[in-house]
Amino acid sequence: MLLRKDLRLLAALRREIRGYAPGFLLPQREPHGALDGELHQLATTPADVVALQVDRLLTLARAGQASGPSTGVTTIAAALEAGEQSFVQRVASELHQFWRGFMAERWEGLRCRMEADIRHRGASMASRGLSATLNSLHPAVSYDSGVLHIRDERSWKVFEWSRMVLHPSPLASTWLLRDDPWDDGGTHLVYPVGPSGASGGDPAAGPVAEGELGKVIGEARLLLLSDLGSSRTTTELAERHRMSASTVSYHLLRLHRVGLLNRVREGSRVYYQRTPEADRLVARRYRRSLTPQLAGA
Repeated sequence: MLLRKDLRLLAALRREIRGYAPGFLLPQREPHGALDGELHQLATTPADVVALQVDRLLTLARAGQASGPSTGVTTIAAALEAGEQSFVQRVASELHQFWRGFMAERWEGLRCRMEADIRHRGASMASRGLSATLNSLHPAVSYDSGVLHIRDERSWKVFEWSRMVLHPSPLASTWLLRDDPWDDGGTHLVYPVGPSGASGGDPAAGPVAEGELGKVIGEARLLLLSDLGSSRTTTELAERHRMSASTVSYHLLRLHRVGLLNRVREGSRVYYQRTPEADRLVARRYRRSLTPQLAGA
């Protein structure tokens, strides 16, 4: 895909990054996710940092190539010959082209799935603990006695004292690890996110952003979700909709697990309210239901 769009330097970097990735490729995140700011950080990386980190990447890449340099190594080395500033400006330009051509239209859906997974992992960490949460990331990943083990055709150990950042990705098909031996940016573990937005989500709920919402999540859950524009407790919802508290609690748990509800405890009471993603789904459904009436008015 990258080569078809002539993003050759980006394709070469993607091919040669195995474990170590230059830290300048992971700029500090801007408030509100401002892409232009992050690309500006990348494009203005100091020359000495670029030279040092690209040299590390090329050294590691060449070490694994007994039959001579690959096309990726050759492309990266040739781009660096034009100067470090030119190199990072080209990377930033190709990333911008990739965003505009492949990611911009898909971003809202991808972001919602990642945010839902982050909420799911946070809730899992609070209720089940660190070990159970890390063990649920991917079949190849396991955590025991302060060490994160990753076992398949590649094998890694990451120790507890290492700083680790977890990245849920709807685009990844397996785990990806950036384990920086020079600690320029810590250890980053990418793991795949399923279509429900959380690996531990309710499989019966399905892809909530598609199709008729009531058919996807069930009419009872849709009824409760529609009433949670304001925060309410299980007891309040049971009284308002003439359901048993246990039935309401069951539905709320499933809605919370797939990222459609936020949950906040205040003393002995637990309040539920729709997430921004759920607000958009309910609003979209409401607009669709009004369309025939407005058309005939």
